[in-house]
Amino acid sequence: MQALFSCFQISLTTLLKNKFEFLWQKGVQPSEIDRMPYWEFECYILYMNEKNKEENDRNKEENDNHPKMPTMPNIKMPTMPNMPSMPKY
Repeated sequence: MQALFSCFQISLTTLLKNKFEFLWQKGVQPSEIDRMPYWEFECYILYMNEKNKEENDRNKEENDNHPKMPTMPNIKMPTMPNMPSMPKY
């Protein structure tokens, strides 16, 4: 019986991390997450992770295909000459 029960246990830290990430990325109120059945929340997390992975892959591909800007050699910028200070009265 305990083996069956352990299949339905979740880590509290994992749950809180998932809730935080969902709140952070989607701007959903915590009460909205608490109203969801757990299985529905987990599905949303899976979909969000898939979407994030696709977006990261697309961004990486765009960055790889984007031509690199040539680097400028270290050029010392001219400095302004020291100006005399105004006398204090």
